[in-house]
Amino acid sequence: MSDPNILYVCPEYSEKLYPNKGKFTVEQLLRADMVKSAFSAGKRVEHMWVKVSEVQVENQLVKGTLDNTPTEITHLTFGDIVFVPFKDIEDIWIEGQVPESVKRLLETKEEELEAEEFVRSLFEGVKTIARAIRRNRIVVRRRQ
Repeated sequence: MSDPNILYVCPEYSEKLYPNKGKFTVEQLLRADMVKSAFSAGKRVEHMWVKVSEVQVENQLVKGTLDNTPTEITHLTFGDIVFVPFKDIEDIWIEGQVPESVKRLLETKEEELEAEEFVRSLFEGVKTIARAIRRNRIVVRRRQ
């Protein structure tokens, strides 16, 4: 994983990341600058943004151009014209607003950083205790 802008997630987390999948109203879709959807080829799946060019209400489709460069899906390239069924839309991006999935990612990243800091502080505490034991400042007694 060399590109820091690429996020790999398991399918279970993907469902948590996009709880509004298929629940956007026509009004929301008409205001959207971009929509996010999963694209697949075999077992490979990528969640990518599509720049909206047309909302086809009668067909329940959003037409647009792919706004990501696929890394796993080889039959698509950046700028390809794609059609996304309303039911497959995972998130929307309206100019000036942060998409919900991005907010969830930031919250998750913050939780990961807090957990990492907690583990780091525990490790530092263990190292301090180990140094004290080595210097005979703490006596360890075994239970009998």
